[in-house]
Amino acid sequence: MYQITVTQKAANIFKEMILSENMPLDTTYLHVGAKSGGCSGYKFTLDTTKDILSTDVINKQHNITIIADSTTVEEIIGDIEIDYHDKNLVEQGFVFKRLSNNDTCGCGESFTAMKDIS
Repeated sequence: MYQITVTQKAANIFKEMILSENMPLDTTYLHVGAKSGGCSGYKFTLDTTKDILSTDVINKQHNITIIADSTTVEEIIGDIEIDYHDKNLVEQGFVFKRLSNNDTCGCGESFTAMKDIS
Protein backbone atom coordinates (compact mmCIF):
# COMPACT_ATOMS: atom_id res chain seq x y z
CA MET A 1 0.00 0.00 0.00
CA TYR A 2 1.29 3.44 -0.93
CA GLN A 3 1.60 6.38 1.46
CA ILE A 4 1.00 10.08 1.09
CA THR A 5 2.90 12.04 3.71
CA VAL A 6 3.18 15.74 4.43
CA THR A 7 6.01 17.68 6.04
CA GLN A 8 5.41 19.80 9.12
CA LYS A 9 6.02 22.96 7.07
CA ALA A 10 3.43 22.01 4.42
CA ALA A 11 0.91 21.07 7.13
CA ASN A 12 1.43 24.43 8.85
CA ILE A 13 0.87 26.32 5.58
CA PHE A 14 -2.28 24.28 4.90
CA LYS A 15 -3.62 25.05 8.39
CA GLU A 16 -2.88 28.77 7.95
CA MET A 17 -4.73 28.79 4.62
CA ILE A 18 -7.78 27.01 6.04
CA LEU A 19 -7.99 29.25 9.09
CA SER A 20 -7.51 32.43 7.03
CA GLU A 21 -10.58 31.44 5.00
CA ASN A 22 -12.59 30.81 8.21
CA MET A 23 -13.01 27.13 7.40
CA PRO A 24 -13.12 24.54 10.20
CA LEU A 25 -9.80 22.72 10.45
CA ASP A 26 -11.30 19.54 11.89
CA THR A 27 -13.67 19.00 8.91
CA THR A 28 -11.64 20.47 6.04
CA TYR A 29 -9.36 17.93 4.40
CA LEU A 30 -6.40 18.15 2.05
CA HIS A 31 -7.34 16.18 -1.08
CA VAL A 32 -4.45 14.94 -3.24
CA GLY A 33 -5.08 13.79 -6.79
CA ALA A 34 -3.73 13.68 -10.32
CA LYS A 35 -5.02 14.83 -13.67
CA SER A 36 -3.87 14.37 -17.23
CA GLY A 37 -1.42 17.01 -18.34
CA GLY A 38 2.18 17.99 -18.76
CA CYS A 39 4.83 16.39 -20.92
CA SER A 40 5.01 13.17 -18.85
CA GLY A 41 1.30 12.42 -18.64
CA TYR A 42 0.00 13.56 -15.23
CA LYS A 43 0.12 16.53 -12.88
CA PHE A 44 -0.59 16.53 -9.15
CA THR A 45 -3.70 18.28 -7.85
CA LEU A 46 -4.22 19.66 -4.38
CA ASP A 47 -7.63 20.83 -3.17
CA THR A 48 -9.67 21.15 -0.03
CA THR A 49 -12.78 19.12 0.58
CA LYS A 50 -15.25 18.40 3.35
CA ASP A 51 -16.15 14.96 1.97
CA ILE A 52 -14.44 11.64 2.55
CA LEU A 53 -15.58 8.86 0.22
CA SER A 54 -15.53 5.15 1.01
CA THR A 55 -12.86 4.69 -1.69
CA ASP A 56 -10.49 7.27 -0.18
CA VAL A 57 -7.20 6.57 1.54
CA ILE A 58 -7.00 8.61 4.76
CA ASN A 59 -3.80 9.73 6.47
CA LYS A 60 -3.64 12.02 9.50
CA GLN A 61 -0.39 13.87 10.13
CA HIS A 62 0.56 17.06 11.93
CA ASN A 63 -3.10 17.68 12.90
CA ILE A 64 -4.43 17.64 9.34
CA THR A 65 -6.24 14.94 7.37
CA ILE A 66 -4.94 14.04 3.92
CA ILE A 67 -7.22 12.08 1.60
CA ALA A 68 -6.87 10.63 -1.89
CA ASP A 69 -8.79 8.19 -4.05
CA SER A 70 -7.29 4.74 -3.44
CA THR A 71 -7.23 3.81 -7.15
CA THR A 72 -5.47 7.06 -8.03
CA VAL A 73 -2.86 6.40 -5.34
CA GLU A 74 -2.31 2.76 -6.37
CA GLU A 75 -2.26 3.22 -10.14
CA ILE A 76 -1.02 6.76 -10.73
CA ILE A 77 0.54 8.57 -7.77
CA GLY A 78 2.35 6.00 -5.62
CA ASP A 79 4.33 7.07 -2.52
CA ILE A 80 4.73 10.84 -2.27
CA GLU A 81 5.76 13.47 0.20
CA ILE A 82 4.14 16.90 0.09
CA ASP A 83 6.37 19.78 1.15
CA TYR A 84 6.24 23.56 0.90
CA HIS A 85 9.05 25.59 -0.59
CA ASP A 86 9.45 29.31 -0.19
CA LYS A 87 12.99 29.84 -1.49
CA ASN A 88 11.90 32.84 -3.53
CA LEU A 89 8.76 34.27 -5.13
CA VAL A 90 9.15 32.18 -8.30
CA GLU A 91 9.71 28.83 -6.54
CA GLN A 92 7.06 29.21 -3.86
CA GLY A 93 4.32 26.69 -3.17
CA PHE A 94 3.50 23.08 -2.46
CA VAL A 95 5.86 20.57 -4.04
CA PHE A 96 5.54 16.81 -4.47
CA LYS A 97 8.39 14.35 -4.10
CA ARG A 98 7.73 10.90 -5.51
CA LEU A 99 9.28 8.29 -3.24
CA SER A 100 8.43 5.03 -5.02
CA ASN A 101 8.89 6.04 -8.67
CA ASN A 102 10.61 9.25 -9.64
CA ASP A 103 9.72 9.33 -13.35
CA THR A 104 9.12 13.04 -13.83
CA CYS A 105 9.62 15.40 -16.73
CA GLY A 106 12.70 17.60 -16.95
CA CYS A 107 11.05 20.56 -15.25
CA GLY A 108 9.51 18.38 -12.51
CA GLU A 109 5.96 19.59 -13.17
CA SER A 110 4.52 16.32 -14.46
CA PHE A 111 5.07 12.59 -13.97
CA THR A 112 4.28 9.15 -15.36
CA ALA A 113 1.73 6.82 -13.76
CA MET A 114 2.78 3.98 -11.47
CA LYS A 115 1.00 1.48 -13.74
CA ASP A 116 0.20 1.53 -17.43
CA ILE A 117 -3.50 2.32 -17.36
CA SER A 118 -4.06 2.78 -21.10
